[in-house]
Amino acid sequence: MPKRCGHLAGKKVIPTTEMVAKIKAACDARRDPDFVIIARTDAIAVEGLDAALERGERYREAGADMLFIEAPVGRAEVERVAKHFKGVALLYNMAASGKTPDLPADELGKIGFKLAIYPNWVILAAIPAMQNLLAELKKTGSIAHMRDKVATFKQFTEVAGLPEIQELEKRYGVPDDQRAGL
Repeated sequence: MPKRCGHLAGKKVIPTTEMVAKIKAACDARRDPDFVIIARTDAIAVEGLDAALERGERYREAGADMLFIEAPVGRAEVERVAKHFKGVALLYNMAASGKTPDLPADELGKIGFKLAIYPNWVILAAIPAMQNLLAELKKTGSIAHMRDKVATFKQFTEVAGLPEIQELEKRYGVPDDQRAGL
């Protein structure tokens, strides 16, 4: 049997009937037909895969547009989820925990997943770069030789959206001395 514990051990899930009621309420409250209701269950970690599949069935019957069966362990469980919900829109969580296998997006699509998310991966990639830069600063007292390995300040302000903020401030008459700037 695959391992079910980890850094989020002790996790709990609400009763299926309560979640079904929440999904029905969300469906009733929906005003935009393009608004997608994604129902997530973490039941695999708490109650096992069979219970998670059962919950998914109830959530779909309640009106969920997409199912998010969290943390199938190993490829066999991933394929079992996809086969069980063939034709149903499924979300795949490419979590950094390593429990759910790292499968390429095209492969996920082939087995039935419509959406894949990659939570925390950008920050996880950034942490070693930050640590390396700080270690170099501590070791040598300078980061000048690392300038070509980092974003420019202009790139930073563009990613942060400063040009758009400045344009909006100009358009809406924010006084020059109160505008965002450097």
